[in-house]
Amino acid sequence: MRKRLGWDLVFDVSDYQNIINIVYIGLLGIEKDISEEYEESFYQSYKKELLLYESYKKVEEVILWQLERYKIEALLLLDTEASEMYPKPEMSHISQIEFLVDKKDLPLIHRLMLEMDYEQKEELLNSGIVYVRVPGVRIVFYDKMPVENKAVRRYFAGPVRRHRRLEPYKYIHILTNEDAYLYRVARLVELYITGKLKIRDIMDLWQFKKLLGEKFRWRAVKELLMKAEWQEFISQVELLAVLWFGEDVEEQYGLALELEEYILSRGRENKHLDEALLPCEKVRLDFYWRNRDKEWTLRKQAWLFPSREYMVQFFPVLEKYPFLLVFCWIARNTRFARRICVNKCRRIGFRIQIRLSDMKEKLKGMMGRDKIEEMPVDLPEDVARTEEKTEESAGGEPAEDTTNLDETEGEKKVEEFEDQN
Repeated sequence: MRKRLGWDLVFDVSDYQNIINIVYIGLLGIEKDISEEYEESFYQSYKKELLLYESYKKVEEVILWQLERYKIEALLLLDTEASEMYPKPEMSHISQIEFLVDKKDLPLIHRLMLEMDYEQKEELLNSGIVYVRVPGVRIVFYDKMPVENKAVRRYFAGPVRRHRRLEPYKYIHILTNEDAYLYRVARLVELYITGKLKIRDIMDLWQFKKLLGEKFRWRAVKELLMKAEWQEFISQVELLAVLWFGEDVEEQYGLALELEEYILSRGRENKHLDEALLPCEKVRLDFYWRNRDKEWTLRKQAWLFPSREYMVQFFPVLEKYPFLLVFCWIARNTRFARRICVNKCRRIGFRIQIRLSDMKEKLKGMMGRDKIEEMPVDLPEDVARTEEKTEESAGGEPAEDTTNLDETEGEKKVEEFEDQN
């Protein structure tokens, strides 16, 4: 490259687009062109992705075992198998694991997740229940397919048990290749509408199709895409994927370049692109751009002030005295605020303890070094003089007993103190 790259911008964009591990692999061999600061940043982010991948593998195994143990019918929508689509597992990125379950099983699942040290997280424009845990693992449970398109939702309608089972489990189900492809497309549409579509999402679909596309029953897939009116959207997505990851194509790619700009600008509004790609989703697109903040405010309000039917579970007195609902809201929110404060104080206290212990260790090390430096070094002349003194004391008069002097001086001081009193 003739011009020097701004590595701060490369790092920021690749981190946001979830492709930092692939960028790091591409940078291997040209480290001399990168500043030491950003070389270390790329390496640490790459290392974090590797550790997160291992955590997801273990977490998925445990959750599947728990669901099977309690006989909970669950459909795996997104799992860790995405790593098998890439030439090397470390090139993949797992953002979250997704399950579709029956609504009646959500309370039991909530208890199980809390017992496994997960925390429930409220998120903007997320129709599922999100659980998070250190070091960044995200598990999402849906009680209905997270797709708003009527044709696609009708296609996926029905009980979870109608899907094929994942061997050797009895209650865990998986999608067919065609259904998994359609779900990924539907997920891309939802991400586009909410302004969260990223390079990694395009890359995952490209890799999935390249690996399993020859085994698809394309006729059924194309019929559903036509019913959903997503043909233009998926056509431009695949064209952009070819431009990015494949060979050059001799086609008109004006819309694809607009889609590229939309992704790289992190979802900046483009009404022309919206109308061209998803004319059937115009209402939802307009709603998102106008009312996304309002919707989040309403969800927070519903969480802070739930209905009386919900509050009766925790305050049975509301059955006889419904006018006490306001006081029950205050009591409930006070408890939550107290828990949040206690948890924050515990975290702060724990961090302070760690810092204090680190400071103590550092001080001990510094004091140890000072003692070693202050120890006198005996020169040969000094050693000879000390030996002569010891010989003289041994052959001559005995040395004075300083301990007796100290005792007599101490007794004198005590007598003086008693005389003054």
